[in-house]
Amino acid sequence: MPPACARRWAAVLVAAAAVAGCGATPGRQATHSSRAGAGAITVVARERLDARLEEWTLRTPALHDPTRVRVLVLSGGTHVGRNVLATLASRRAQVELIAASSVCDEPALFDFDAVHRVPPVADAGFEAALLRILDLERIDLVIPCRDADVAFVGGLRDRRPDLAPRLLAGTEATALIIGDKAASHRFCVDHDLPFAETIEACGPDAQAAFVARHGFPIVTKPARGWASMDVVLVNTHEQLARALARPGFVAQPFLGDPRTMADFLAARITDGVPVQHDFQGVKQTIQALVAPDGRVAGVFAMESARSQRTAKRAVVSREPDTLAIGRRAAEAFAAAGWRGPLNLQCRRTVTGEVRIHEFSGRFTGATVDRWLLGFDEVGMAITLFTGCELRHDRPPRAPVVEALEATGYRALLPGNADAARLERDGCWRRAS
Repeated sequence: MPPACARRWAAVLVAAAAVAGCGATPGRQATHSSRAGAGAITVVARERLDARLEEWTLRTPALHDPTRVRVLVLSGGTHVGRNVLATLASRRAQVELIAASSVCDEPALFDFDAVHRVPPVADAGFEAALLRILDLERIDLVIPCRDADVAFVGGLRDRRPDLAPRLLAGTEATALIIGDKAASHRFCVDHDLPFAETIEACGPDAQAAFVARHGFPIVTKPARGWASMDVVLVNTHEQLARALARPGFVAQPFLGDPRTMADFLAARITDGVPVQHDFQGVKQTIQALVAPDGRVAGVFAMESARSQRTAKRAVVSREPDTLAIGRRAAEAFAAAGWRGPLNLQCRRTVTGEVRIHEFSGRFTGATVDRWLLGFDEVGMAITLFTGCELRHDRPPRAPVVEALEATGYRALLPGNADAARLERDGCWRRAS
């Protein structure tokens, strides 16, 4: 029996003992009345017992099939959390999905089997709240969905080695390297990986030398940013100096064709500024998975490009140089202590070379794209880290040739009862 399943059987026996004790907390007995005879309880004791039973029912998982793997998704209402839900939709009979969230009004939260309200990850009380959930819900695997979650889980792994098998992350040191573009660049230089040259705040001479090596435009961005937030293309030395003066900002060469920017700027004089525009071009994305024993269990690459204002198309990339870079990077991070997902954002230069420009240590917004294209990274991670192999509840089918990703709107109606219960009680659980 896989270790995760064995743990659940033991927990089921404890929970069953609690139910047999009329809902009292294990180890404590209800107060009996000597006047009413053996086995009867006082009215006060009954009221207290009923209240405790209601609370216990809300906060304690039902006696589920112990062969179901129990997964906690941190920041479950995020895009990544919704992707985890989507890729496991056909296998929910085998997986109990529990979310942790600092917000209560995200509609996707109530697609989970249970939700726990927790403080933001930066708050001092987050760790205690997380540990309570791990114990209460008998969690087999924790999946972090945001970069801040990844860094925290890496630190928790270091502080609590006993929890390491249940945490989808590596050491805190490797998590910090993955999440910081300047640190990522230094790591890749040391391991001969093709990462875009990255500079931090420096003097005018160093900035001028950087521009001389790469030319304009230059990409400036937060060292620890995500989702292209605050990314700016600069075209003058003055703009570069101002960008690097911002705390925590770095600069990298523009990996696409620089003529794209030159043509765009020239057209602004004659044609004006379009409301919608971007310079991302064709993106190369590599996703690897490092198993608990440090083995690289899978490497997948795809190319994507924006096809409409709010949509993009993705296709499988089988280029040997791209896949080789993904495997080499995963092996280097595995040797340094990383475990779990490793995402590489890349682009081909005008000379055809693949260059990495950032990493992340989690599933991403393109997880569903990769799943549709044939790479089941979420299912693979659950199997490797829990020992419980997930089976598809649908007939096998060939992966799609091309995946279309589009954004949509979502909202809860005012006064939603589920959100109100989560806000009030700190926990919501699907009715069985």
